[in-house]
Amino acid sequence: PLPVNAPLAVYTDGFPIVIPTEEHVREMLKGTSHKPDEVLALQADMQGMEGAGPKKKGDLVLFQPLKRTATVENVATIAVMAGCRPEHLPVVLAIAQSGCPISTTNFPSQAVCLSGPVVKELQLNVGCGHLGPGSTANGPIGRAYQLMAINLGGATPGVNRMGCHGSPLNNGGVCYGENT
Repeated sequence: PLPVNAPLAVYTDGFPIVIPTEEHVREMLKGTSHKPDEVLALQADMQGMEGAGPKKKGDLVLFQPLKRTATVENVATIAVMAGCRPEHLPVVLAIAQSGCPISTTNFPSQAVCLSGPVVKELQLNVGCGHLGPGSTANGPIGRAYQLMAINLGGATPGVNRMGCHGSPLNNGGVCYGENT
């Protein structure tokens, strides 16, 4: 076990997590038809981020800044840690395809805005208090984004996350839906 004063932010955002047991991860994987050992690849051509050139459909997703790859099971494990439900996994996998680039000098960290039918399907809060607590979809999905940046990308405060103050928006990441 970790010593009492060990930094929890080594693998988490410092808050309690759901322990990703094999059973929990198997249950999470029911949210997708992808195979657990499938390595994430781009599903469309896209412009590269952080000085990287354009990327082509089929290229492996490289999580920044450490340029790591990940499997569907890796992402499902992080979704469990964040408190997601299996129906959230397709959205978390789509977010993972961005490679979860991190901010270095800007305080907002991971944030995603969802649009379309998925907003209603997952019952995202799009109204009053949509950035606050209380949604069983907004919070866990945003937190999964944050935990992917930490665990897959290697985002580490004081090493490659250099925001001088941080922000409450960093406490678990942010996910919100477009109110159509």
